[in-house]
Amino acid sequence: MHRCLLLDEILEVIFDFVFNSMKVVDLRSASNCHQIPYILPSCYHHDRRSVFCLALTCHAFRDIAFGLLYSHLCSVRPLIKSLPHSELVFSGTASLVLTSEQFNSSIPYAARVKFLFMQYDYHGTVYATLLASAPKDTLIFPNLRSLTWYDGRITSIPVLRLFLPTLETLSIDITETSFRQAIIPDLHITAPHLKALELMGNYVATQSEIELLLLTYPEGLTKFSFQCCNISSGLLDVIATWPRLRWLTLQLGPESIPSVPLHAPQMFQALTHLNISCNNLGIFTSFLRAFRMLRMDTDTYSLECPNLKTIHINAKECNTSSTWSELLSSLTCTKLEHLIIEELCDWFSCTLAVFDFHPLLAHPIALTELKTLVLIPNGYTSTITLTDTDIITLARTCPYLTVLDLGVRNTPISLYALNFLVRRCRELRRASVCVNAELDALGRTLPKNDVDDDQGGLQPNTQLFQLHVGGKSPIACVGPLRPSTAPDLMMSIPRFLHMMAPRLESIMKILPEGKYGRRWEMVSDALSVMVKDSAKES
Repeated sequence: MHRCLLLDEILEVIFDFVFNSMKVVDLRSASNCHQIPYILPSCYHHDRRSVFCLALTCHAFRDIAFGLLYSHLCSVRPLIKSLPHSELVFSGTASLVLTSEQFNSSIPYAARVKFLFMQYDYHGTVYATLLASAPKDTLIFPNLRSLTWYDGRITSIPVLRLFLPTLETLSIDITETSFRQAIIPDLHITAPHLKALELMGNYVATQSEIELLLLTYPEGLTKFSFQCCNISSGLLDVIATWPRLRWLTLQLGPESIPSVPLHAPQMFQALTHLNISCNNLGIFTSFLRAFRMLRMDTDTYSLECPNLKTIHINAKECNTSSTWSELLSSLTCTKLEHLIIEELCDWFSCTLAVFDFHPLLAHPIALTELKTLVLIPNGYTSTITLTDTDIITLARTCPYLTVLDLGVRNTPISLYALNFLVRRCRELRRASVCVNAELDALGRTLPKNDVDDDQGGLQPNTQLFQLHVGGKSPIACVGPLRPSTAPDLMMSIPRFLHMMAPRLESIMKILPEGKYGRRWEMVSDALSVMVKDSAKES
């Protein structure tokens, strides 16, 4: 084994990379891939199996790998299993009572736990064992920093309090009234080191108790999430001036907009991540104006949050063309890195909306750092008017783009424009756009003045691994076509795409849909063969 692998510092970096390399859908979210993120991700977002295999590889790996596994636990079950007669606890037959010495010796990794995800102890025996055996003079998890707690029963509170003293981040379900009233008022005392708070569940009572809690943090929190119900303007007024608030997740409604102007000098100045769930995009725009996050000088918008890098909006209703256009125009000078806007409305409640993409590019210099762009209106009645020129401008404006997702709701662009985008944005990994591969479109090329300055430096994109064009993107034929004088693209669409992105193995990951679904599936199959053949040749 190489001597570098005998250094704990290097092993920790490698194992941490493996541990966090698995990307899966959060089980707490709906199936949609652009749900509002949680402050604490699911414990199932880690590749525990691979790290466990590393632990079994050799003695030098064992302690570091097991330490990492125990640092993130989805329950206390792995710890309880190390106790004698633990099968009685899990079956609900009995709880165990151990002395502090027995408890500490039986659970050698308790001190390594940093993140804990707790749901329910249906039998109550796990809770009883922890309460009866936990040391009275020391903390059961001295290094615990983050906790997700879903058990809203009043009987779970004594165990919850065991975990609170060292917490910096707490994600907690407050649906149950008795549980909420027992835990919220003195949370600032029982969790004195709290920096980030996420309140989950269904909450319809007055928000005064939450407001009283937040007022106990004079310097505020660094992260706050409140999606239990529409947040009140009074609660927003409390958190707007927090000097260290970087992450804010809210559910907005009409009651979130203050009826009178606010007089606070500077609001949300440290904010970097803004995640909003609302009925319509107009409420979000009103929120920006009411809290002076958005200023308009003559015809120019500017965002008054100098550190804001991410805006993520999920709208529950369909929006009009003018609402979309106004919002896109207001975000042209935001200097964002990630912009995600998606409508989640049902098809039967939709209104027709057709809006242009180009207003977002009115001030291209402001979007230079953009890495994620997701604009997904309702797919049944809404359309983004997108041209090849828009794509060329976007490619030149946003060279660091890694995700472009328009939900294939756009008017089709040519494959030539797609090729320019993919090659120009060398870090692009995922794209979802509607394209036009009909004969007329294949016979056209981009205007020379649009691409001449860039053609010399355009290289294949080796990062793109996901391209979705939908089953409604028109395509004439996969090829080969006649006559022989036809453009190269017409001879083989798969070959053209393979030259554009050599590692792209498929076009669609879903069942064939729409009029052209089967043809695009054929393109996808051909790409898969080309990638495998290229791998064999290399």
